[in-house]
Amino acid sequence: MNHCHKLSSIFILLLFLLLFSGCQIGGSGSFIQGDSVEDNNASYNGEPVTGDWIIMNLLDEPESLNPFTSTSASATNIYNYIYESFLQTQRKPPWDNEPLLAESLPETSDDHLVYTWKLRSDIRFHDGKQLTMRDAVFTLKAIMNPYVDDLPTKPYYAELDSVNLKDDLNLIMYCSQPHFMHVDFLGGFSILPEHIFDPDGLMSDLSYFQVKNGSSFGRIANLLDDNPDVSWRGLVAGATLTALEKSIESVTQDKINWKDIQKAIPDLKEKSPDEKLALIKDFLTDNPDGVPAVRLIDQTSKSTRDILGTLSLTQEIEARVGRDDFPMRDSLGSICRDIHERIETFGRQFNKHEQNRAPTVGSGPYEFNHWSTGLEVVLDRNRNYWQGDGYAYLDKLVFRVLTDNTASLVALKNGEVDFLERMTTIQYLMMTNQEKFLRNFIKSTYIIPSYGYLGWRNSHPIFKDKWVRRAMTHMVRREDCRDKLLFGLAEIVTCNFYRYGMDYDSTIVAYKYDPDEAVRLLTEAGWEDVDGDGILDKDTLEFRFEMLIPAGSNFAEQLVSILREDLYMIGIEMNIRRLEWSVFINNYIRNHNFDACYLGWVFGMKGDPKQVWHSESAKSRGSNHIDFMNTEADSLIDAARIEFDQEKRIAMYHQFQQILHEEQPYTFLFSTMRKPAYNKRFKGVFWYPFRPGYQLDEWYVPKEDQKFQ
Repeated sequence: MNHCHKLSSIFILLLFLLLFSGCQIGGSGSFIQGDSVEDNNASYNGEPVTGDWIIMNLLDEPESLNPFTSTSASATNIYNYIYESFLQTQRKPPWDNEPLLAESLPETSDDHLVYTWKLRSDIRFHDGKQLTMRDAVFTLKAIMNPYVDDLPTKPYYAELDSVNLKDDLNLIMYCSQPHFMHVDFLGGFSILPEHIFDPDGLMSDLSYFQVKNGSSFGRIANLLDDNPDVSWRGLVAGATLTALEKSIESVTQDKINWKDIQKAIPDLKEKSPDEKLALIKDFLTDNPDGVPAVRLIDQTSKSTRDILGTLSLTQEIEARVGRDDFPMRDSLGSICRDIHERIETFGRQFNKHEQNRAPTVGSGPYEFNHWSTGLEVVLDRNRNYWQGDGYAYLDKLVFRVLTDNTASLVALKNGEVDFLERMTTIQYLMMTNQEKFLRNFIKSTYIIPSYGYLGWRNSHPIFKDKWVRRAMTHMVRREDCRDKLLFGLAEIVTCNFYRYGMDYDSTIVAYKYDPDEAVRLLTEAGWEDVDGDGILDKDTLEFRFEMLIPAGSNFAEQLVSILREDLYMIGIEMNIRRLEWSVFINNYIRNHNFDACYLGWVFGMKGDPKQVWHSESAKSRGSNHIDFMNTEADSLIDAARIEFDQEKRIAMYHQFQQILHEEQPYTFLFSTMRKPAYNKRFKGVFWYPFRPGYQLDEWYVPKEDQKFQ
């Protein structure tokens, strides 16, 4: 759309990593490049004009078009033309932030904790209603609602503690701690219309802080229902104990459980809630595995006190508590229950809202027309766009679902599709290497930050051992796959950062394909064929596992088929399971329900690894799909987030990458360039180093070449 989605550092799942590409081939006499993008743009010297359509293929159909509950790259490429944010990315170096819906960059306090925003007064949603800061606050509430299924997004707003809505155009954001990317995230969220997503006003009279800590209200209500003896003075401790008992195993990575605590502290049941909590905290403080649980105690106690402080009833209770052990107990329980139910109800409704399938009201230069499942998603140019009718040029953006690469190329050649975002290497080098094709189409290359990987679920009984994971990396023929399957048009990577960015540690040397070293590592880890059936064993385990791949990915099919044969030769049985994308992602990957998988990420030129690599993101449906949990890595991620000295932050990230290299939670594969092709009638085409790599609102067709009316 008219802006790059500013949550550019949130990682987006990349489906068909078979679409690896590389730099243009120079010096190859058999390869015909054809006209360049620049030459084709220059072939028309008139002004940009409106009209015509563009039809491009979608290799994976989005699961929804909600900016926060959808994680697919295809969804992002569509809804970014419908919704907008405070800031956008400049379309020229150095690719910094610039205002979009905001009048200017935010006024920032010296301690990087307070951000003051001023909204433009002329923004209108597609239904004509003014977009105000109330919609921005509503969107932040939706993001942090504990029942909204947007776990990949929440970590980026965890430090946004509260907001002050001054009026319809002015908003102040208060953060609990600094973060070097606060401006990117606080200015980068897509603003949703409150009147569409919350017509019943379930969250309208609740503060951002109350919604963010909504589960605390439920915890208090449940405690009051289940424990008639709890006193007012013991309420905070009681609620904290409830949360701790429920979460102790997950936060300590199963190293401490509730029974351990009860056994270690005699007569615990006889103590008051405050005494219990103090004793338990002392026990956990002395236990090297108890640090995360101590943090949970402190956070839960504080949030419970703070939540109670938001209720006017609390002051009345405090004034009367001397005459009654717990005055107005029922009233407090009722209020907390009502607030919690409203927050939960909104979250459930938001996850399934009809706007997720039909986002009819946004503020961007394109409006939703229709979505025919399995066929296409169509957007129309917004003729009442707040920046003017001529800001975008093409009358329609048609995203046609063609999940097969061969069918997509045939459709392009037949004129049924105008733009292929990504061709396969074979298509780029050979199947489009004819003068007839190049008379009508431009093919090119561009790169955006991305990588593919083989993920080993670290909590799996087989893959919990880092030596096993390293052995698996030694069994992957990365160089052969790059040279023979991808014709050298890819670059092996060793970590999660942009290959050509300053955060990437280029001193790390990728592990080579080395079956002998793999066997040595497995033997040292205790794996051997004890029963002579040809499969390695350890204790009661046999080395058999399942590799999940998205159906239709030719490169994934080739890669894992080669790997399966190589693994079999050393006594490992790997079965391949192919799943349709939405099932693959929603039923297995996001539920952390797999042994190993083939997947990838698209991300930003700079980024924060917390979403994908922090232990907190391994919970529930977080983006740490492979359950990588490492205390040192967590500490580096947390420290880097608040480090504003770029050199020091880079040093932390390099240290973090050394941990990944040692632990091998992934076998990192390749960072590549994409290989698009499009019809020559389109002008104003540019490639960018941020996703998706192009901006269709810039493209146009001269009047004499227009195809669709």
